[in-house]
Amino acid sequence: MQAFNDIGGGDGRSFIGVDEKTGYIGASNGIFLFDIVNMKVGNLVNGTGGGSQYAGQIGNMIRTSQYVFAVKQNAGIFVIDPKTNTIIKTISGVFHSVIQAKDGSVWGIQNQKLISIDPLTFDTTEYAIPTTKYLGSWGAWNAGSFTYSNKENALYWNNNVSSFVAGAQIVRFDIDTKTFNENFATLPGQTGTYKQIVYGAGLRIDPVSGNLIVNTTESGFGAHYQKNWIHTFDNTGKLIDTKVLNDYYWFPSMAVFPDNAEPVVNSILPSKLSTVSTTIIDLKTVVSDEDNLSVAIVKAIKSNSDENIVSAEINANEELILTPKEKGTATIVISFNSNGKVIEKSILVDTSTLGRDEFTKVQLSIYPNPVADYLNISTEDEIVDAVVYDVTGRTINTKLNNNQIDVSNFAKGFYIVNIVTDKANYTHKFIKK
Repeated sequence: MQAFNDIGGGDGRSFIGVDEKTGYIGASNGIFLFDIVNMKVGNLVNGTGGGSQYAGQIGNMIRTSQYVFAVKQNAGIFVIDPKTNTIIKTISGVFHSVIQAKDGSVWGIQNQKLISIDPLTFDTTEYAIPTTKYLGSWGAWNAGSFTYSNKENALYWNNNVSSFVAGAQIVRFDIDTKTFNENFATLPGQTGTYKQIVYGAGLRIDPVSGNLIVNTTESGFGAHYQKNWIHTFDNTGKLIDTKVLNDYYWFPSMAVFPDNAEPVVNSILPSKLSTVSTTIIDLKTVVSDEDNLSVAIVKAIKSNSDENIVSAEINANEELILTPKEKGTATIVISFNSNGKVIEKSILVDTSTLGRDEFTKVQLSIYPNPVADYLNISTEDEIVDAVVYDVTGRTINTKLNNNQIDVSNFAKGFYIVNIVTDKANYTHKFIKK
């Protein structure tokens, strides 16, 4: 175990791993780099500084597959590019917390507003919380009760009576329908003079079961804080278990969960690929993690054995783009980092099937695009499978018949279709009009 007596002169607030080698330390006066390999505190991330113990401090931080989002008191949410450790956007506003949801969307919370943040464009949409409030507790900083579910596309938090007094209601926001349920659940122990309250980040969700875990203490300070409970609610708001803690836990503020599972790559990502034209594979749809958000898994190209044979890159939409350049074979190694647990997948790319002058031939196409009813697939190969995803990476039920996909019941918008033939793997985008 190693301790640090100084974090850039500030008071520590939060930490997040950026990659295998680097982390960010949130402090009362900015965000500092941390060298994980050598266990050393580094320089301030430029533009994040300023502030004091109770003014301008850094709140919680999240790592999406592309960026780091960090709350700074009274300033807003910083969007930091972890490749360069620079701020590329500041979303202004008095935010208390920020999280990423199951569908990949990023959300910030203010006193009586939810703000949806596009994880790539950073465009924002506001949703007014109808009656309850979420008041920050920067005076005795903690990450707050604002949290998300791995199992359903929903957000949860506790209401507040004031910045230091939590309310008794658990609020649920359905991201798909954009609706609030401000009476999703009520904390037990609400009779008498002294009532059970959530302190700090007392509401969290078990990433595997999807149950809500709520830590409570008793109002009244002093000896009342020696009374501690752990409540478990299911995803319908039903109280299913209560444990009374025998020992005294001062400020019981957060439940944490072990990260037991590693990311798993499914068979959509082939181990061998023969191609004579540019192939695009949506990496969002090929990897998952039982106890972490799949959308937050960081994808990177670890190595390319021969860049003269094929070029490989991962774009901002997390698509692997393979472009043949010469005849031959090359091995591309993709790494998937899920909350610090890393697995790798090798793809042997074979471009030697046809001559170099035939690389530009189209092996598979889809039409019409945009499409209203039926999307046609044109190929001389045998189609093994076809899967359609929306822009969040969610699988859409499809019907494939005679090289046609029925999209008549799809909502209007952009979609991605991954088509596996007996010879290659193809990914195309299309618009449902």
